[in-house]
Amino acid sequence: MNWTEGVSIDGYRVQCKVIARGGDYRVRVTTRKRGAGLGERVVVAPSPLVFETQEEAERHARYLMMAVKGVEPSGKPQYTVL
Repeated sequence: MNWTEGVSIDGYRVQCKVIARGGDYRVRVTTRKRGAGLGERVVVAPSPLVFETQEEAERHARYLMMAVKGVEPSGKPQYTVL
């Protein structure tokens, strides 16, 4: 799976983005209802960790994308056990 493309599930598109801030890296999870024409809903990652390298953050983003099992009607992703 290419984590940068995200996953489509339950009528939503779920994506992870790696954000660089002041030399640290964070993972941001976003959801977008398909066909709604609305903007993204930013969802806090289940473990809002700070990473020292982009590679570590990308590894965590890939792990999160593999753990998505569904999306609640509110747009919040549901995960398998993390």
